[in-house]
Amino acid sequence: MAITDILNGLTPQNLATTLALTVLLILAYTYLSTLLAFHLSIRNNNNNNKKTTTPSRPPLIPYPIPTLGSALTFSNQKIGGFWSWLRTLSTRYAQSAFAIMLAGTRTTFIYSPEGITALFKSRQLSRSGLDQQLGINALGMSPEDAKKAFPSEQDEAGKLYTARIHAEHLLSASAVNSLTRNFMDVFVKELESDEALKEGVEVNLYEWLWQRIFRASTTALYGSKLLEMHPDFATDYRVWEDNMLGLLFGVPRFIIPAAYKARDACIKKLSAWLEAGDQHSSDSTNDDADDADWTPWTGARAVRARHAYYKQQHLTLPARAGSDLIFLAGILSNATPATGWLLFHLLAPNTPPNPKTPNNNNTLLPRILTELHTTQNPNDSQINIPALTKLPLLNSTFHETLRFYVDLLVVRQVDHSTALAGHWVKQGEQVMAPTWMTHRNPEFYAHPEKFDAERFLCEDSETGEMSYSPGRTFAKQEVLGAAATLLLNLDITFIDFAAGPKGTKAFPTPKDNYAGNQVVGIQGDMKVRLKWKGSAVGR
Repeated sequence: MAITDILNGLTPQNLATTLALTVLLILAYTYLSTLLAFHLSIRNNNNNNKKTTTPSRPPLIPYPIPTLGSALTFSNQKIGGFWSWLRTLSTRYAQSAFAIMLAGTRTTFIYSPEGITALFKSRQLSRSGLDQQLGINALGMSPEDAKKAFPSEQDEAGKLYTARIHAEHLLSASAVNSLTRNFMDVFVKELESDEALKEGVEVNLYEWLWQRIFRASTTALYGSKLLEMHPDFATDYRVWEDNMLGLLFGVPRFIIPAAYKARDACIKKLSAWLEAGDQHSSDSTNDDADDADWTPWTGARAVRARHAYYKQQHLTLPARAGSDLIFLAGILSNATPATGWLLFHLLAPNTPPNPKTPNNNNTLLPRILTELHTTQNPNDSQINIPALTKLPLLNSTFHETLRFYVDLLVVRQVDHSTALAGHWVKQGEQVMAPTWMTHRNPEFYAHPEKFDAERFLCEDSETGEMSYSPGRTFAKQEVLGAAATLLLNLDITFIDFAAGPKGTKAFPTPKDNYAGNQVVGIQGDMKVRLKWKGSAVGR
């Protein structure tokens, strides 16, 4: 019988049934074959580990859909959901690395300390491909501009490049202190200009805080002209930031149209600001602008250095705007929610008990305030910011906030096949190291699912004094400075938790998002009453 005769004899119902069965057979075959390969790989790895130190391939987790692989499972936006599942597999099969097929690319997750160290040290891995994808999808760059903005090889002749810029203008003590001073000046002026605080006002704390930190950070980095030109920039920025990972992963425009609209609006407004700044620079007779710590048009030294880099790379105006957008996000997307989570744990009356002192969970805020008062100048109540970085309990609480709420995903592409702490990865694949699994590992942290403000305290065995290694970054000093300013200068009275999406009132929870969104967003809020303690404001 001819094929055409068979097809002609099929009814629409029979055809649909045949297609459905074909699809099911493909899915079943794919899953069963990958399941068999998965268990064989685990058995071989366990046997090899007993006999030899030869690197082995991490087991590929089984999947039913060809090419797409485990992409749908990985795209689960419940914070920590995928990592908890992976941790369960790790315990069940005694493996320190797994691989998944992620939209056609074999992707290995490495979460052992040795593996993560090897990942950072390896010269066979790079991140330029992902950075260029970020430039194209999340920042709206052309492929040509993305390659210029995120080159695969940096110029070794000593020209400006981002790593050196950040080392000189973001990581040095003088640069960090300068940025923090600028931020604190603007932040305090924001508070002083708020007349409602004098009489007292009820607010949703995080929403109120987000607006003020956004304006202070943006002004400290980029000068005052950007927000003067575009007062609504924060609205577009926030929509873009909330959807940045969706844009990065290439979610189509018709699914998240607001995200693409916000991205394009941010680029347009930053482009207009850059163009106006270029015109002001060409018209200006002030030759000392490059030496200033901060100017209204160009902001901080770090930004001016980055702008010189953009011109060196011959970036178009929209690409320069995109580079400024992601630089701003690098500060705001971590510092703002970190400040919010820190304050929530200090102010909430029902913060989960400290596992070390379960009956004394309400003593944290008074102890923090006792520390904070030691950083105030008795003459003008200004806050000594470097001193904040040395307060033991405050810094321990801050770093516990990061441990508890950071979901950073380090991603590298494999340029040349190599071994990473016994795990063999091949050219063309990619490797990911999730911090969430490390931060929730009971081998490293006792009671990892509990928030323990004292977790990172160090006690001197001879004197009994508590200490903490301070460290200096702008984001850290920004968080501590903002929190200290609010706690020292405002009476903050807890009223209730704001109602969540389902109408319930409870301690805020992590906001749903894709894996790897750094300090996780905040779902929910805290209703508080704010009022000045007095006329003095610490800076």
